[in-house]
Amino acid sequence: MAITALLRRAGGWVAAGFYALIMIEVIVMISPFAIYWYALYTPTLQTLHQTRWTAWMESFFLPHSVVSNSALLEFLRWKVGPYLLSIGLLAFLALALQLYSAKLRKKGVVSGGIYRYIRHPQYVSLAIAGIGLLTLWPRLIILVLYLGMLIAYYLLARSEEGRMLRAHPTYADYQQRTAMFLPGNPGAHVRQWLFGWVRNPTLGAAFSCAALFIAGMALGLGLRQFSIAHVSKVVLPEQRLTVFPAWPEDASRVNVTGLVQRVLGDSGVSGRMLQEGNAAFAVHLLPVNYGMVNMFTSATPRAMTPQFTPARFRFVARCLFPFLTPGDHQGMGRPGEGKLKVIVSRVSKPDADTIRPEQTLDLGVKMTPVAVVDADAATGEIVKRDDPGRGSGWGPVTMPIF
Repeated sequence: MAITALLRRAGGWVAAGFYALIMIEVIVMISPFAIYWYALYTPTLQTLHQTRWTAWMESFFLPHSVVSNSALLEFLRWKVGPYLLSIGLLAFLALALQLYSAKLRKKGVVSGGIYRYIRHPQYVSLAIAGIGLLTLWPRLIILVLYLGMLIAYYLLARSEEGRMLRAHPTYADYQQRTAMFLPGNPGAHVRQWLFGWVRNPTLGAAFSCAALFIAGMALGLGLRQFSIAHVSKVVLPEQRLTVFPAWPEDASRVNVTGLVQRVLGDSGVSGRMLQEGNAAFAVHLLPVNYGMVNMFTSATPRAMTPQFTPARFRFVARCLFPFLTPGDHQGMGRPGEGKLKVIVSRVSKPDADTIRPEQTLDLGVKMTPVAVVDADAATGEIVKRDDPGRGSGWGPVTMPIF
């Protein structure tokens, strides 16, 4: 019994750890404490990027630094995701209040409200919030952790139900008339359809968990390919460049090729690029009021100042509770301002400092800033130059290329 209790307690800590790892990058990324968190987190990501077998986990599977031309992707990013995060967190808090108030009053098994239909609505709430988190910071390692969290919660729920059956004999009747996670138990039906032939329950559960993980990763990688297909980009193979306008409007309004050629004609920009040898480059055309420049360069260190300001508070509030402070495309700036911030970055892989231009969007590709200028969108005239720094505002970690 002592071993069982220890395993159950360990399972709870594992599940909590998975969710904490998912939440902490996203929540801290949108808070003033990001600089402190990344001081600890950067070595982990740098370790992942040392080999191509793990570098892929740092890549992103949904658009984050640009606005795509897919209505579906933008709806998921700005509407579905933030609302799922907020609804999931609020539901979790409400259910926790119901559950622990019943425990304090020694009411026994909680079977009212949503517990009348499903037995583990708190885990469902966290799973819903996790989907929202994935849209806010869609790094593949976060997807891996999220799928691991779902599996951990399933195993933890089974362990909890065993304990409840031993402590409350009437729990068996409650178990018979309710679903585990979703009304109608669709997961159980799918499991029976796929693995009904497996007689050993433990082996069947292992197969189900493996199938969930594989399906989730396949969906994530599929969304990545769909995202790449719907991101505005111009490939200039002779210059070994791939250009990414942050907004589709800029891609259609601006003569992208002409603008880039004029910027590259500047001796300061071309000189920095020549120092990189035969490297391939990513060029991002951003609005001058783009609020996430630190993802590409450390040229604007003031954005890293860890201070609570009304603007920062509103930004965090919009992310966590979008229905209280509605707003779209936070941090993306606005197209058509007359000037563009042009950021030239060398792209590389962990096992290759020099890659082909067509590999720019491969998994595991990392950007290193080379030049940062503000240019007139119509003439390409450079009106301002910045020191690109040696990495992003968060250090030498992989940041979203699209």
